[in-house]
Amino acid sequence: MYDRQTESLWSQVRSQAVSGPLSGNGLKVLPSTLTTWERWKLKHPDTRVLSPDTGYSRDYSKDPYADYYKSRSGLFGLFRGLFEGHEGKDLVAGVTLGGLDKAYPQELLRLQGKTTDRVGERILTFAFDSVTGVLAVTDETGETVPYVSTYWFVWKGSHPNTERFGQKNTK
Repeated sequence: MYDRQTESLWSQVRSQAVSGPLSGNGLKVLPSTLTTWERWKLKHPDTRVLSPDTGYSRDYSKDPYADYYKSRSGLFGLFRGLFEGHEGKDLVAGVTLGGLDKAYPQELLRLQGKTTDRVGERILTFAFDSVTGVLAVTDETGETVPYVSTYWFVWKGSHPNTERFGQKNTK
């Protein structure tokens, strides 16, 4: 991702510019939702969408990355031996607070139900919406805490000193 005004390059996972005049400047992480259209409609039945008639010959009813999502391996066997027993393509919620990075395997959070953990001085609560399957992260005051939903290999590559929830030694 880059901005046209300064041509700075931005890392979405690190939430900051990585080169150009704005290098080191941060991005504000905005809330986003990772869910299916069917689940979204259950929670928000009045939602309207743009027409799929875009003028391009693309089949919007099929996800071109579906096989990649289902596969436990990376491109070209990329993950072999890199993750000390952790699956590289585990979907994690990556949190950065007070200079500390921590990854939360989303499947583990789902299995545990409502989960509480500490990052630095903040106590965080993780809970999935039972209708949409959307993860909400809040602090002890009830304030929403932004997180990045991504694969473990992406988070770990961008945050090499990260901790991983549920593991004693993750560095």
